[in-house]
Amino acid sequence: MIGINGAGKTTILNAIMNLTPLNSGEILIDGRQLTKESYQTIAFIPDTIAMLSQMTIKQAVNFMKNFYLTWNQKRADELLEFFQLAKEEKIANLSKGNTAEINLLLGLALDVDYLLMDEPFSGIDIFSREQITNIFTSHLIEDRGVLITTHEINDIEHLIDKVILIDDGIVVKDFKAEDMREQKQKSIIDVMREVYIK
Repeated sequence: MIGINGAGKTTILNAIMNLTPLNSGEILIDGRQLTKESYQTIAFIPDTIAMLSQMTIKQAVNFMKNFYLTWNQKRADELLEFFQLAKEEKIANLSKGNTAEINLLLGLALDVDYLLMDEPFSGIDIFSREQITNIFTSHLIEDRGVLITTHEINDIEHLIDKVILIDDGIVVKDFKAEDMREQKQKSIIDVMREVYIK
């Protein structure tokens, strides 16, 4: 889901998670309205980490393990190894890139069908972006639906199936990225220019 700043991307994710009220419309998953049980199948990874900065990585992981029934410790351990993170490190002492990786780990280690990610690449260096991008081609994401908002299109264009462009909370265009490349020889950035630059 792509849009210029203030287009409503985060608001839509918050609405899906029932964190903000709906003025109109409805939210369906697999054609059904969301219920309390539906939220056991969804993980929301916000653009900033929700853990206390004085926590260690181990404490943050234990908090999630104790709070969420869907926590998968094996996957959490795999992600810690994948990102090469030290459990005793305090969140406050981490770089922006490592903080983004921990934030991602806390969401990805949940056994859910759907992942909502709000700007996971925001403000981090190119090497951290590359490492996070590698997650999307690994078994850690396999068989899960991912809805992501991002401005860093170049890093993940080859991974995107469907693009939804929004402006002021309204879908202005949606298309399959591969069809657009093959049939019209246009990248996602090309389509964005057509929609947002007038």
